[in-house]
Amino acid sequence: MRIDRPAPTPETLHAWLSAAPARVTDLRKALRERDRLGQELSRIRRDVRRLKAVCWGVVGLLGLVALLSALAASRVFLPAEVDEIRARRFIVVDDRGTTRVQLGLLGEEGAGLELADSRGVGRAAIAVRPNGAAAIEMLGEERHPRVTLEVLPDGSPRLELRGPDEMSTVTVGVRRDGAAHVLLADHHGQHRSALTITPGGSPGLTLNDETGTPRLGLTVAPDDWSEMDLYDRAGALRLGLSVSPHGAPVIGFDDNAGRRRMLIGLFLDGKPTLDFFDQKGVARLLMTLRATGTSRLIAVGRKSQIIWEVP
Repeated sequence: MRIDRPAPTPETLHAWLSAAPARVTDLRKALRERDRLGQELSRIRRDVRRLKAVCWGVVGLLGLVALLSALAASRVFLPAEVDEIRARRFIVVDDRGTTRVQLGLLGEEGAGLELADSRGVGRAAIAVRPNGAAAIEMLGEERHPRVTLEVLPDGSPRLELRGPDEMSTVTVGVRRDGAAHVLLADHHGQHRSALTITPGGSPGLTLNDETGTPRLGLTVAPDDWSEMDLYDRAGALRLGLSVSPHGAPVIGFDDNAGRRRMLIGLFLDGKPTLDFFDQKGVARLLMTLRATGTSRLIAVGRKSQIIWEVP
């Protein structure tokens, strides 16, 4: 259904047309005001941008001033070339934060440097102990020392090798008097062999049993006698073999008290001899050959006098 609106009356139309110029004027004013506000907003935006630029310039200038001041202060308090750095401890870590190097003081003012593997387990160390001894240690698993090289407070050097059970198996050293030694130990830590050189330069080799008692000894004496000694389980010398500097061989037999009781040998001219000794070490019976090849038997008294001779 259509509803027809009534047509405007001439009076209404005349009034609307009469007010149209005023409305157009208001519209023009509104447009001009909008343009003015737009221009004002653009000017404000330009001013804000300029203000930001000025602020950033001020900040940069202040930063430059601060940097120059810091550099000037660093040259005063921290010279570019440092001759000395003082600290009580240095620690170096890898990319994962694992401690790999430690340098610092030990207990009671010792000093040490420790190097660790990728797990942080110490594997090598250099230390100066509180007593003045200097040492280098190389460690195995679980920080057990395997090799130790040290200089004792008296200046004597020593090298020690350890097994996996931390027992010392090899020891090499030089005493302050110049005597040198190499000691070998078993898995119980008992010394089983010793190679020594006396301060005078005489070498010697000693072999021990499982209790550490000497059982065999080899040496070259200072007077150039070469000797080999055999000991019993109590450590008493029982048999000795030697050769004089001139080449005369001798075999000596000792009792359990270490006293010489019998001797077999050759003189320099090749003549054999067999001697028997009493408990005081006095030769009491001698058997030998004369220059003619005949045998000779001599009995000696307690005062070393010949009391009987055949022939």
